[in-house]
This record gives sequence, C-alpha cells and structure tokens, in this order.
Amino acid sequence: MNITNREQEILTEIESNPQVSQKHLSKKLGITRSAIAVHIMNLSAKGLIKGRGYILSAQPLISIIGGANIDIHGISLQKIKPKDSNPGNLFSSPGGVARNIAENISRLELPCRLITALGQDHHGDILINNCKELGIDTRSIIRHEEMQTSTYLSIIDSSGEMLNAISDMKIMTAITPSYIKSIEKILIRSELIILDTNLEISTLKYIMKNFNHIPIFIDTVSTTKAKKILPFLDKIHTLKPNLMEAVSISGIKIKDLKKLPLIAKWFHKKGLKRLFITLGEKGIFYSTSEAYGIETLPLKKNKIVNVSGAGDASMAGLVHAWKEQYSAKESAKNALIAAQIALTNTDTINPSMSLKHLEERYNEKYA
Repeated sequence: MNITNREQEILTEIESNPQVSQKHLSKKLGITRSAIAVHIMNLSAKGLIKGRGYILSAQPLISIIGGANIDIHGISLQKIKPKDSNPGNLFSSPGGVARNIAENISRLELPCRLITALGQDHHGDILINNCKELGIDTRSIIRHEEMQTSTYLSIIDSSGEMLNAISDMKIMTAITPSYIKSIEKILIRSELIILDTNLEISTLKYIMKNFNHIPIFIDTVSTTKAKKILPFLDKIHTLKPNLMEAVSISGIKIKDLKKLPLIAKWFHKKGLKRLFITLGEKGIFYSTSEAYGIETLPLKKNKIVNVSGAGDASMAGLVHAWKEQYSAKESAKNALIAAQIALTNTDTINPSMSLKHLEERYNEKYA
C-alpha cells in the first residue's frame, strides 16, 4: 500500500493525538481544512484510520536502531597505489548500517521506523528529508544540538573492493538506555527489531533485556563492534556477521569453509536461533539448530561496482524472507539476491531495489 508524504504527516499527528481536530491539523501542516478532510477520507479508504476519534488501524512496524551517516566513497579508476594520489570518482550519499537497512526494507514495501541520532546540521537535514521521502518513520530520531551527524569515508579499488574506511560516529552515544526507555511505548509495538552494533553496549543490554519477546535481528558491523553482542546471543533471533566477524565473536579460527558448522554449533549452544554468515563471492552460510548449508550465486566481476551496500541489502533480504516465512535455506537465497542487486550500483543503496525486482530475480534463479 502506498501513502503520500502528506498522508504520512497526517498519520503522524493523529498517532500522537487521536483527538486532534482538522482545524489544528490544517494550522500545523499549513494546508486548508478541506484538503485535510480529503486526506483523512483517503486514509480511511485505505484502512489506515478506523472509527471515530481517528482510531488508527494497527500497522506493525519494523524498528531499526543504529547508525545513520553521510557516506563519502572514493572509487579508484585503477589499482590503488598506496601513499599516492589516485585518479577516480567521488560519490556521497545517505548511509549508515541501520539507515541503509531501513531504506532497503522500505524499498521492499515493508513499513519501518528508524531510531538513530543526527546533528542539528546540514547532513542531518539531508538524512531526515531522505528518510521521509522514502516513507521511513523518523519520529524517534534524536536531533543533537552539540554533536555532528556521523560521516563515513571509504576508499574503494577499481575491482569494487573496499580497501579502507574511517567513520566518525561519536553521536551514537546519544542513544542511551534512558532514551530507549522514553520511547518504550512505541518500540514495544514493533513486530521486529533490527539492531546494529554501533550502539553502546549499555543500550544493547537494555534492549535485549526489555524487548527480547520481539524477534531481534543483529547486523554486527565490524570485527571490533561485533564482540559487543557476546553476552546476548540467547536473546537474538537472527545474526548476520561476515566470516571475520563470526570468528571474532566465537574465537574459533577456521581455514576451510567446510569447518563452518563448528562455528555454527558454538553459536547455537549459546542460544542463538539463526545464523547467516556472509562469505563475499563464496556466498552465504546459513544455520539453525536443525539444518545448515552454503548457498552461492555467482556474479560476473565486471558487474560489481560497489560492495559497500551488499551486507545491508542482504539483511533486508532476510527480513523480507522472515515476513514471507521462508526457510533458513530460502532466506539465504533471498539475501544473496538482495546483495547482488546492491553490488551493481555505485550508490550504497541501488535505486532499483524493489519488491518486484527482488521477487523476479528470486523466481528467475530458484523457482
């Protein structure tokens, strides 16, 4: 179901005050009262408003909590020469693991809210406006008056591989346990919670303790940050690390992918329900307490433009698969398809990511 930006604004106002008058909405949003009446009639026809007093139809949202930043990518036109100036192209775009996952999920037509922290600056305005355009709920985003919006800088080789990156994410400390508690009534209505490990460990602990009755998906972000989740594995429904992150968490080093079940067994003994380890061009390893395997989906190297958004897209693929009640094996395939869509565009998020595109590619490859 598609709703306009104006309809979303009206829903936001009504949710905060179901008894709000059309006169107040008209004044708040700067449009005529008759226009408000038309929008409300349309929302009623779509089933999003029911009954008197603007009773909202229950629409469970997916809550994504974590990092949002401006990505700056430097893509070399040839093999990188260390300690030298390399000719290439520079691109900037909205980014951050949680924000990227939210955009992919929104493009797959799943309603979601983003919970993050942004500065009161130009980059923060860009990210807020971008989320609103995508239909992502932004009401729980913190706008910090002192710290600046996160920035992520990456250097990408001509092959599409990221060689190095620097991130400035100090503002993530603003997402505290007390802030999560302040939005508890909103968060508790989530049908799914997705976290990235940019969050402080105290915040992760609070969420795991108070919201573990809701399925929790985790994106581990990096080998260092991944270790934060070690105490909470029994509270996690789905974990998506890459191989280095899985090794970092478990402490189990392997030289042969055939040994991946050893790592999986360790995670499941700790209480983890589902594990998906991304393996780059070698595919994705999936595991539950009942089954495991590796799914592959080769892509010609000349079609790989930017690998930086593949992991975020694969998480969205896992979420879509969960909604469709796919098996772990089918979920892995869906994640691979989503990752491949991301790989073929210079932007972190491929604008062609869509539910239709994902399903068509899945049916083409696996049906």
